[in-house]
Amino acid sequence: MDQLDPIPGLHANHGWRDVEIVPIEDPLVPVADISPRIFDRAQYHQWGLPGTLARSWVREGVAGRLARVAEDLPGGFTLVVWDAYRPLEVQAGLFNTYLGELMAVHPDMPADALEHAAARYVTPPSRSVLAPPPHLTGGAVDLTLGDPDGSERDLGTVFDAFVPEAATRAFEGSASTIRDLRRLLYWSMRTQGFTNYAEEWWHFDFGDQFWGLVTDRPAIYGPATHPEAAHAS
Repeated sequence: MDQLDPIPGLHANHGWRDVEIVPIEDPLVPVADISPRIFDRAQYHQWGLPGTLARSWVREGVAGRLARVAEDLPGGFTLVVWDAYRPLEVQAGLFNTYLGELMAVHPDMPADALEHAAARYVTPPSRSVLAPPPHLTGGAVDLTLGDPDGSERDLGTVFDAFVPEAATRAFEGSASTIRDLRRLLYWSMRTQGFTNYAEEWWHFDFGDQFWGLVTDRPAIYGPATHPEAAHAS
């Protein structure tokens, strides 16, 4: 598959909670240790959000795939990880903040419609082991392309821009550097087995229920143990 081929129509994530989880043992590992061509930006921690971790973490199987993605990128490109494993406290904070923003803009919208709109970009927090938020599993990762020094390339929007332009295929209709960079990121990740969330060009999954829905197989990652607890002495 050519890294600049068009991005195809992407699978919607409706019904992801119904995907069976057949969990495997796969520990969380720090993103910073994966590869010299992968930079850990831990964006939410840099923004000072409560409960965030100073380092980003992914499942070991995800880490191996990210390493191969970085290795196979054309010279001069790197990966910059914005977020990966996300504690439930952080997930709840993100969802409630965005829900509040929507309520302020649409004060007359019914509560269920507001929650549905918020869930387009932020998964509602849930303690259910049968349907954990993807980032709680350590199988979801938010990332972009960078220069050799880790400077982020322009892929059309900033991280967590909840706008139509954030959709992965938003720039497919016109020739541009942004379109080509999104294609490069998409196909580089797909080659290593990741799936992409259609509403966010930066969000990729492996092993979680989003991934299971697209690949038509059971998920292999349920909720991950908080890395600070797992690595406590």
